[in-house]
Amino acid sequence: MCAAYEKTRRILVIDDDIDLLMLLERRLKQEGYEVETAANLSEADELFPSFLPHLVLLDINVNGEDGRQLCWKIKHIYANSVKVIIMSGYDYNQKMSVLFGADDLLAKPLHTEFLLHRLRLHFMPQMQPSWPSN
Repeated sequence: MCAAYEKTRRILVIDDDIDLLMLLERRLKQEGYEVETAANLSEADELFPSFLPHLVLLDINVNGEDGRQLCWKIKHIYANSVKVIIMSGYDYNQKMSVLFGADDLLAKPLHTEFLLHRLRLHFMPQMQPSWPSN
């Protein structure tokens, strides 16, 4: 990871596809992220308070459960301190992420390099406007 991101970022990946979980966990750790995984929403709910991720990669449909409900819960409790990226096999319009309460929406199958690019964008420090002083 770039020196600008010295603080290790924590990512929680939630998906019922175990192969995808293992692939993402390995690849994200190679990039320097601290990663935890959950194969269902109740496991994610238990992990969340102790792991306190900076970002959650969340499948929209986890074992038949609606991942959007966990997204709304996270956003209600943690607001903007935790980013949520919803992953979906459905071809949703990018603007739908707002309706889901998420910060971003990615289509499956995921292209790893595109995912890493999106993560870097979400972890970039937000530029604050500098106003001239009077």
